[in-house]
Amino acid sequence: MEILRIVAMFMIISLHYLDKGGILRDFSEKPSLFHEIAWIIEAFAMVSVNIYVLISGYFLAESEFKLKKLIMLWIQIILYSWIITGIVAIAGGQVIKDKGIYDLIPLVLPVTGSHYWFATIYVLMYACFPFMNKAIKAMDKKKHRTAIIVGVLIFSAWNTFLPMTIPVTDKDGMDICWFAILYLIAAYLRKYGNEIKLNKWLSLAIYVLCSVLIYSLGKGLLLADMVVGKLGGFAENFYPYNSLFTLIGSVALFIFFMKSSFNMPKWIGKVILWASAGCFGVYLLHEHQLIRYEWPKLFNTAKYADTPLFLLNMIVSVVCVFIVGICIDYIRRLIVSLFMKIGGKKND
Repeated sequence: MEILRIVAMFMIISLHYLDKGGILRDFSEKPSLFHEIAWIIEAFAMVSVNIYVLISGYFLAESEFKLKKLIMLWIQIILYSWIITGIVAIAGGQVIKDKGIYDLIPLVLPVTGSHYWFATIYVLMYACFPFMNKAIKAMDKKKHRTAIIVGVLIFSAWNTFLPMTIPVTDKDGMDICWFAILYLIAAYLRKYGNEIKLNKWLSLAIYVLCSVLIYSLGKGLLLADMVVGKLGGFAENFYPYNSLFTLIGSVALFIFFMKSSFNMPKWIGKVILWASAGCFGVYLLHEHQLIRYEWPKLFNTAKYADTPLFLLNMIVSVVCVFIVGICIDYIRRLIVSLFMKIGGKKND
């Protein structure tokens, strides 16, 4: 699961590289080789956010609520927002000078101000998970499965295939309702995962197939649009986090890792645990409002967008962001641990 968490974070950084780096152009734009490669990578990486929520739900489904953990999570988000904002302000960054008072609210109140949409929804999910666990424990297997099917039909299948969307379900999976559906699925996998007869390699094949379909069905709609018209606007319907194909691919990839075991030296296992512990910090660092459009410029993403060096630049950029992020978060954890030890001694 921790390996999958790291894989998911690499995917998330890749999505931001493509989007914030200006690599992704309009899906319907006249195709070029690297334009198409970017959208194919996007299709394979769209499972990342769902995966991250599934991992959390998988563990939380058998956990007890801890107020301290919620507070520490809230503090972590605030620290990243405040410290980065302070550093940029001290450095005299133009990006902060151009912001009005209203624009500064998310930087000061990052959780309630939705500085990071994922962090805000994740905090809400953590605050709600004990109530969800009680509801899940009251369900038998059939009711649990039915709840998932109904939720997926309303919040996923509807938006994927029907042009008439319901406003409450049309947030591309960036809302608490979608996270709740993913939590239900994760809890089901935790309770009944051993009964799933799906071969792990077949699961991996399903993930690959869904990713290919996300891209190819969109391109198919564009071709159909050239004939019948008025279909081009739906070409990206298969990409959102709550797309049915993204969901199926997410669950399939999760099952692949759930059913896999990796033999490795203990020191590699420790490195993986150390790196996975800093994944959320990687997100809070590179997706900070004052940084999210700046770090791609540091790696000259636009310069390499339509060149053979595009993929190499992407790999180097993503790896560097991840390594810097986990190292910074490790320093944060050391400092927080030190303060807690000092506080503990004073209380004694």
